[in-house]
Amino acid sequence: MSSQHPLRLAVVLTLVLALVSAPVLAGVPDPGGSSPASAAAQLDAPGLDDRAGLERWVDETVADQLERHHVPGAAVVLVRGNETLLAKGYGYADLEAERPVDAETTVFSIGSTGKLVTWTAVMQGVEDGRLALDRDVNDYLTDSAVSVPETYPRPVTLEHLGTHTAGFEDVFTGMVADDPAAIRSMEATLAAQRPARVRPPGEFVAYSNYGTALAGHVLAEQYDTTFVEYVDERIFTPLGMTDTTYAQPLSDRLEPRRAIGYTYVDGSYQPHDPVVWTLPPEGGSLRTTATDMGRFAQAHLNDGTVDDARILSPDSVAEMHRRHVARSTAVPELNGMAYGFIEMDRNDERIVGHWGTTPRFRSLLALFPERDVGLFVVYNAPGGHAASFKFLDAFVDRYYPRSDDPLVEPPAGAAERAAALAGDYRSLTISESSWERLLGVTTRTYTVGATDDGSLTTRRLGEETRTWVERRPGVYEERGGSDTLVFRFDDDGRATHLFRDAFAPSTYERVPCYESLAVLQGVVGAGVVAFASVLALWVGGFAWRRLRDRDPPSEGERAARGLLGAVSLLWLVVLVVFLLAWLNFDAEAASPSLALQAGKVLRYVALAGTVAAVGAAGLAWREGYWTRPLRVHYAAVTLVALLFAWQLYLLRVVPL
Repeated sequence: MSSQHPLRLAVVLTLVLALVSAPVLAGVPDPGGSSPASAAAQLDAPGLDDRAGLERWVDETVADQLERHHVPGAAVVLVRGNETLLAKGYGYADLEAERPVDAETTVFSIGSTGKLVTWTAVMQGVEDGRLALDRDVNDYLTDSAVSVPETYPRPVTLEHLGTHTAGFEDVFTGMVADDPAAIRSMEATLAAQRPARVRPPGEFVAYSNYGTALAGHVLAEQYDTTFVEYVDERIFTPLGMTDTTYAQPLSDRLEPRRAIGYTYVDGSYQPHDPVVWTLPPEGGSLRTTATDMGRFAQAHLNDGTVDDARILSPDSVAEMHRRHVARSTAVPELNGMAYGFIEMDRNDERIVGHWGTTPRFRSLLALFPERDVGLFVVYNAPGGHAASFKFLDAFVDRYYPRSDDPLVEPPAGAAERAAALAGDYRSLTISESSWERLLGVTTRTYTVGATDDGSLTTRRLGEETRTWVERRPGVYEERGGSDTLVFRFDDDGRATHLFRDAFAPSTYERVPCYESLAVLQGVVGAGVVAFASVLALWVGGFAWRRLRDRDPPSEGERAARGLLGAVSLLWLVVLVVFLLAWLNFDAEAASPSLALQAGKVLRYVALAGTVAAVGAAGLAWREGYWTRPLRVHYAAVTLVALLFAWQLYLLRVVPL
């Protein structure tokens, strides 16, 4: 048994209580949330030519981040044109060996930031004439076991894949493995783990790891090679990215320089083995150094060239950086999607880039095309998620501060408009067909509330409550920050979708009240209490009869009680099993535990027992079992069990 097992049980109990009593747990914020600079700061902003001042500021900022966000090590690279302004490591890549981070030699896992390699390769295929962004991807897969089902009349194209608008559900199973020996070919993995198409392509942005991997497979099919071989030859070698690889495990040359991934538990750092990724184009398995990513950034800033090497034409670079998808036609300033790149504009500065998240590493690449400036940061602990975006925000506020003053008070009539927007909004980047939906519902739902003065509040699991002030109807600016909320309305003027300016690759859809977190919490809480009461009466009733020498219950009464007791116990076991799977999601996705496999069977047994309990409740009333209060209790618990099963069905914990 793991030494962390008692901790996990404690966290499970905390989660159950959180589901019952509170919509969110305060924690690490998502992208956005910087403190905007004043108009006066625009005139006094320091310049990047002050190298000493730049390095001093980065040193102080990162040192504070490592301590504040519990991260052992980080690396930062800043480039401008063909020159490197700063490349520096901070803290430790290996705490036990006391090996410091070096920006030029330390090899990091960078997660989905590596997706930009895939989209750069796809654009090379477009340049070569082998690929077209507007063509059905199935046209390129005639000799492959992989295909996209014809669920909707409109086909999925490389344009849809590169802007995350293909309409796939979100899936994670099949993306990781326990051992590199378990990795299958990209074709086999994509064919076996194909997600459902749940909406027509081109309608909404919903981030898709599978979509990027599929694009990499299309490229490999057209060039009759593997994706890894292609990018090694066409991107990494020309750019001199000699320490960048998709290889798993790392080569003997790079392994000694690998940064260890850590988590911060009970005041100490816990090291972890590398994650084994099964979809290289998805980006998870890409390992690189900060300076190698600096060269990649320079290629995109310098019209596709670094030194004498060219990987893209100027037109292709411009095509990748321009906006391809606007999430709101009514609010054109809202960040949208470029091709492969995510718009990350701040303080009226044009920024495109990408961020990456793995279980232990966080990274972010941001390009300022109009400034010819690129920024890359990477951290070796989960606290780097907040740190990376705070670093970007702080950099923009320091060197390119906003010129306008933030709003502080809502305009007239804001209270009525805000009240109409209150409700839960759930990300479309979510599973529709598996228990993974539990993760999406609990972590990717915003609860929007309205205050008396007409402001909005947002709450989400793992994020502090934020307050938003109306800029104009349907557009809200973060108080004390730089993020923006934008709502989409139907023909009747009802809000249907929510967008965050700082999180372009996602769309949040308003959910009906019966799918809200409040209802989920209420039903789960009622279920836990009801089931516990049945078990207490189950045990207490037996003890009471023995102490009072009462007559034993009839065979029918005993069977009815036993049935509801078993159902109550089963539902509680199912709840704990799936919450533990939620906590240990990465491991369960790589290789489902025996407990999870058992839970998948027990959920159907519990459901069948619940249906049987409905009949038993009717029989109890007809035959006059027990006293009237006990019959009412039995019927009430049975009703709660039905509602409990219904909510678990909405989470796909109990698929039908």
